[in-house]
Amino acid sequence: MSERTDLSAPHSAHRPRVMIVDDDAEMRALLRDALERSGFVVGEHPSGAGLLPRLEVWAADAVVLDTMMEDGTGPDLLSGITQRHPRMPVVLVTAFGRSEIESAALRSGATYYMDKPFRVGRLVAVLRAALDQVAQELRSRWDEYG
Repeated sequence: MSERTDLSAPHSAHRPRVMIVDDDAEMRALLRDALERSGFVVGEHPSGAGLLPRLEVWAADAVVLDTMMEDGTGPDLLSGITQRHPRMPVVLVTAFGRSEIESAALRSGATYYMDKPFRVGRLVAVLRAALDQVAQELRSRWDEYG
C-alpha cells in the first residue's frame, strides 16, 4: 500500500484521491504512476480483504477496482462500496470481459466498466468526468438548500 501526497501543493487545491484495488502489483504500479502524473493522490490496496475499513480511513474520492482477485471478486466488493459510499465513483476493470459481467457491474453501481488492456488516458478521462459529475451534483444540492 502506498499513499503519496504532494506537500508543496497549496492546501486549498483539492487533488482527487483514488484508491487502486488490484492483486497485480505491476498493474497497481502502472496505474499509480500514471494517475499521480495526472494530478491524483493515489492509494493502493492489494486485495478485497480489509478494503472497506481502509476506505473509511483513507477517504478516497474514487476507486479503480479489479474484477477478479485471488481473495474475492470485484463485484462483491462493489456492492459493499456502493452501500457505504453511494456517491463514490467506482471504475471496474477486468481482463475477463464479457457483456454479462459489464451489465452486472453497472447494475451493481459501477460508474464505468473497462476491459484490460485499456489506455490509461481513457481511465484518467473517465475518473475526471465521474468526479466532476459528483461535484456538480453536490453543488446543485448546496444551491438548492443553501
